[in-house]
Amino acid sequence: MRLLLIHAEKRYFAGAEKMLGYYLAELAHRHLEVTVAAVAGSRVRELIPDTLRQIELVDNQRFSPIQLTRQIGQLAQAHRQARFDMVHGWAAHDWELTSLWGRLARIPTLGTLHDHPQAPFHSSGRQRLMRWSARWGLNRVLAVSEAVRQACLVAGYPAGKLRVIHNGLPLASPRPALRSRDAFKLGFLGAFSERKGLRGLFQMLDCLAAKTPVSWELHLAGEPQDDAGVMMMSELKQKYQTQPWWPQVHWHGWVEQPQEFLKSLDLLICPSAEFDPFPTILLEAGQVGLPVVATRVGGVPEIIREGENGWLFDPGDWARGAGQIVALLQAPGRVFEAGQRAAQRLRAEFPIAKMVAQHLEVYSTLRHDE
Repeated sequence: MRLLLIHAEKRYFAGAEKMLGYYLAELAHRHLEVTVAAVAGSRVRELIPDTLRQIELVDNQRFSPIQLTRQIGQLAQAHRQARFDMVHGWAAHDWELTSLWGRLARIPTLGTLHDHPQAPFHSSGRQRLMRWSARWGLNRVLAVSEAVRQACLVAGYPAGKLRVIHNGLPLASPRPALRSRDAFKLGFLGAFSERKGLRGLFQMLDCLAAKTPVSWELHLAGEPQDDAGVMMMSELKQKYQTQPWWPQVHWHGWVEQPQEFLKSLDLLICPSAEFDPFPTILLEAGQVGLPVVATRVGGVPEIIREGENGWLFDPGDWARGAGQIVALLQAPGRVFEAGQRAAQRLRAEFPIAKMVAQHLEVYSTLRHDE
């Protein structure tokens, strides 16, 4: 089977892009001819294994019919050299190109949805394109969580085209055994944004400092991805930098080795303020045996089981989240045991091999039906 996988995102690099890297690395070991179409100059191109064929696309971030036509021409040229059997649009911004090209080439199409179909960062025009693609252009829509599938149904996507395939990760070595520290190490890894709950996180720290005598540190890895994020971080620093606990906050910037950063922590905090479809960071935490305190949003409860591999609280209830952390600071053995169960759950439920096998099943079914 010859698979064409399209991901034309250039501006952002987030969970969907990280997951694409894991997926392509696993596909490279399968008996499948894979071609990846990506935008010139994008970080996505750095993820593509050398063994996979590549197509360089022009950028169409703002959606121009002229640029879309140029992209179709680029795919047509590649198709003449080696005919594709299937085309997979990795994210919602790839769906219209996937749909139109699949129709023109008369081959099956599918698209993955990593976000809420009506997320506020999708413009009204983008949401219309997504609905059109889901109804008329794509043969299947793969939702990364049951929460995303349910949101698709509410948005009017055809139920018969929807299927849930959870993302997965390669197995990795867990953190070392429980050890004594001068301070309990809390951590955050991700984009610095309103959506990821950074304001709530700092509210929790303010509560934490007042409620526990246990020594702690917060280590933040990541950076803002737009002007709104930069402004938010400036406001947070102005508000809290005079607090006595401020020196306990450590900034790591963008980390190239997230596993090593996560292994250095005792507890990860994921305080998403809005719907979070199926956070890759929670899988990465399980990958290294790191327990999590997270908000109960989107697909988070499909990964984190309360009291087993982490703890959940409702978004906005920052006092509740801080209270959970206070209790855990006083029970490091309980935290470590939850981390061990997190690693077990990742191995059992979310290995990359399982994710890829489910994708291959869909590819095979669509090709057979066609």
